[in-house]
Amino acid sequence: MHASPNHARQRRCRVLMLFSLLAGLAGCTTAGPDYHRPVVQVPANWVEAGAAMKNSDHDGLRSWWQSFQDPMLDSLVDQVLARNQDLDIALARLRQARAEREQIASSSGPTVSAGGSGEARRSSKALTSQSGGESRAWHLGFDASWEPDLFGGTRRALEAADAGIEALAADHRALQVSLAAELVSSYAGLRATQQRLGIARDNIRTLVDTERLAGQAHRMGLGTLADVMQARAERETAEAQPPLMEADIARFSHAIGVLAGGFPEDGHAALAKLSPMLTMRTPVPLSLPSEVIRQRPDLRADERRLAAASAQIGVAEAERFPRFRIPLGIGTTASIIHSLFSGASLAWSAGMQGSQSLYDGGRARAGVTAAQANADAARLVYEKDVRLALRDVEDALVTWTSERQRQASLSKAVAASQQALEHSTRLYGRGLSAYLPVLVAQRTVNQARDEQVLSQLEEVRGIIALYRSMGAGQSARCDTVPCRPGDLSSVKTELHHGSGTSSPLAFSPK
Repeated sequence: MHASPNHARQRRCRVLMLFSLLAGLAGCTTAGPDYHRPVVQVPANWVEAGAAMKNSDHDGLRSWWQSFQDPMLDSLVDQVLARNQDLDIALARLRQARAEREQIASSSGPTVSAGGSGEARRSSKALTSQSGGESRAWHLGFDASWEPDLFGGTRRALEAADAGIEALAADHRALQVSLAAELVSSYAGLRATQQRLGIARDNIRTLVDTERLAGQAHRMGLGTLADVMQARAERETAEAQPPLMEADIARFSHAIGVLAGGFPEDGHAALAKLSPMLTMRTPVPLSLPSEVIRQRPDLRADERRLAAASAQIGVAEAERFPRFRIPLGIGTTASIIHSLFSGASLAWSAGMQGSQSLYDGGRARAGVTAAQANADAARLVYEKDVRLALRDVEDALVTWTSERQRQASLSKAVAASQQALEHSTRLYGRGLSAYLPVLVAQRTVNQARDEQVLSQLEEVRGIIALYRSMGAGQSARCDTVPCRPGDLSSVKTELHHGSGTSSPLAFSPK
């Protein structure tokens, strides 16, 4: 007995109504908590901000190293941000996360497959139980399956994936900040060591003259052999210092070459040319504590990981609810291939499958507890890192301001010791003084000049640490936390165009 067309039409309507109902339910319920960005109360101002000025010039923060007005340094930083392998690795991780996000998104829609088959069969004529003969069968069909996201598990998984992508993008920017600061610090160390090497060589030349003067005084009966031997020992001790400084210069050069995406020897000749020490020629800007929280990409990464952990609670919650699956099949079957497209060969099937775990030993509940604990840990990490970030700024301010004060005293010490050396040398040359005052004055001059260079280096490093602690040096800036997908345009551009290939480094000024 065949169903009437009216009954068949009613069945199709019921199936469509069921699909529509499930689709509507899939958008109504989402398991787990909705995420709200944590608010951390921070001080209104800095404790150590006496010597710095407030400035909201974010573009200046983005390329802060240009404030040193050193063309070679500008070129080096550009090469680091364009060719460093760690940045390429970070971009590869970002591409991987985007692809994994697409995998999750694909699970929210139906899966459709198509297939066909053909079969020819001949039965045995030697069997008495059946008559022999031949038959053919052709089949062409489509199979579809859809698991509606009734309780939002897939939607929460997408939220977690999106937050994870944004966290990786922030990691990429944090790496830019770190690499730029590391490059500038190495470059500053190289230039300062070159200056110290010059001071050491000047000291050796002075000690050679002092040794000669001691010898003349001894021959004239105005000095002792002990003075000559002491002067020689001082000169030989001083000659042992330049090799150590030359080794430091080589190590700084090697570090710069690798940071810029090349090899240790790349750019060695250009860096070996003497250049003045780095000095900040413009006032150092200082963002407010609340701005630092928004600017620092590592804090944005922490916050986005907290958002991802919160979404994973919903993923775990959804595992505790029933799951439904709707299979659908449609195809044609015929003995003659050209009959596959006739109405009589059409066959279809539709249904709905549902399952609910009755007992799993507490696995699903433990999954929710674990996800909640992970979110709590991520929140605590974010709050802790906010405090550490503010401490970084305060420490950098202390270093910078203290070295500025120290340099004022060292400049006076250098001038005074130089005058003392000249005076004691004149007296000793005339036989009016012993050698000891000359030796003491020489040591004081050398030490004061060297301490002055080291203090200048520490001041520059304090400035570098200050910019780094404010999150300066990113290729793009997010004005709000969290970063929105539109704020990742610079990273997306790099992904589409690729990271490029390394080429021989050119350390010449732009």
